[in-house]
Amino acid sequence: MSQTRSVGRNVTFYNAAQPDVALGGLIQNGSITEESFLDMLGILLVVEEGPLHVQARISNHIVSRTRMPLQTGAYDISCPGIDKPWFHSLISHAETNREEQFRIEIRARNWKCVISELSNPEEHIAQDIWNGFEAAHVFPLRHENLWVHYNYGRWITDMDYAVGSSKNNSPQNVFLLQPTIHRLFDLYLFSVNPDNSYKVVVFAINFIGCDGRILDTVCRNPADLHRVSDNLLRWHFRQSVLANKRGAVELIFEHDFPLGTDTAGKVLAGLDSQTRSDLVIATELREVSQLLSSG
Repeated sequence: MSQTRSVGRNVTFYNAAQPDVALGGLIQNGSITEESFLDMLGILLVVEEGPLHVQARISNHIVSRTRMPLQTGAYDISCPGIDKPWFHSLISHAETNREEQFRIEIRARNWKCVISELSNPEEHIAQDIWNGFEAAHVFPLRHENLWVHYNYGRWITDMDYAVGSSKNNSPQNVFLLQPTIHRLFDLYLFSVNPDNSYKVVVFAINFIGCDGRILDTVCRNPADLHRVSDNLLRWHFRQSVLANKRGAVELIFEHDFPLGTDTAGKVLAGLDSQTRSDLVIATELREVSQLLSSG
């Protein structure tokens, strides 16, 4: 079944003109400062004029651009605007020859999970054993139509030779993660803010213990032509903020159905079934197309 992202929220923000109407909220695991909170609100809300005025409801504290940790509780916002859209993400484990090639490239660049910093033992690397490590796309492959439509390929700078390719399988769109962390990243439950020293922000309960970590430098060395793209990290962070802080909370889609489950029936019976069924169909069509093209 589907679940919402509001479970465990300890920060909620409201329209000051309608104090009973929540605009959204978040889970403060400790890494969110007042400055980053204001930046997130800037992503979430379109303000027609003037800066946002954010005030704690109980203490009357005014949130400002400081690195003080954001206190939990309720906040009232003056001049709020409207929500922006974001893109749903589903998990897919489809493999193609093209995807196998980029995995090889990513393993050569990253020999560890760049979030948890768990390293693959040298003995395993020598035998090409990568159990427990997966190549994760920052911008998901299943949204290739959006990638092409908005020309996000312009952010890829290490594939100028690739004529007619969308370039979304570039190492600049990929890094190495542990499987559980990969799934949470794909679901926008945590992200990396390249504009705040590459800090990891966990938007759910921090059971993985990664909130406040810094993205490992092994994947973002400025001297490396194939380093992960700041623009793509920025895109993912914006999607995560929009997915997790909106008042009308977006859904987290269940993906791990037991063998023999009527997956289609589960999807259609769940919340927001039309959106999810469209995504499932699109994903399956893409995987079939890739299998046919790979021979």
